[in-house]
Amino acid sequence: MPLFKRKPRPAPLIPPDALPAGEEVDRSVRATLLHGKAAINGGLYMTKRRLLFHAEKGDARWLIVPYEEIKSSGIYAAPAATMGAPGARAHCLFIETTKGEHVWWDFDNREESEWLPIVQERAKAAATPAAEED
Repeated sequence: MPLFKRKPRPAPLIPPDALPAGEEVDRSVRATLLHGKAAINGGLYMTKRRLLFHAEKGDARWLIVPYEEIKSSGIYAAPAATMGAPGARAHCLFIETTKGEHVWWDFDNREESEWLPIVQERAKAAATPAAEED
């Protein structure tokens, strides 16, 4: 296999006890969580209720963002230049929570473009019942 044409590895399997009964993974992808200067590799999973990131290493393995806590989302340039090839992290999936937290995931640009409308649609649907109660 040529050196630069390697296929990306699939996202690691989510542990069976990670999801409650009835919740299933709709999509998954190998992703990098960008947090300050840290880049944490793992798997990003989409269910009907939330986004889950499972880190491959470290003490804190899970990052969970329920759709009702998503204030906005988009695909933007990476928050800080890291060492590596220029443009290595040109665009990332960005989530802002209702608490003002910013979450950045970097994975294949084509996949990011496919994930974004789904995340936006589910976040809007999750926010609609809450808006009707007010």
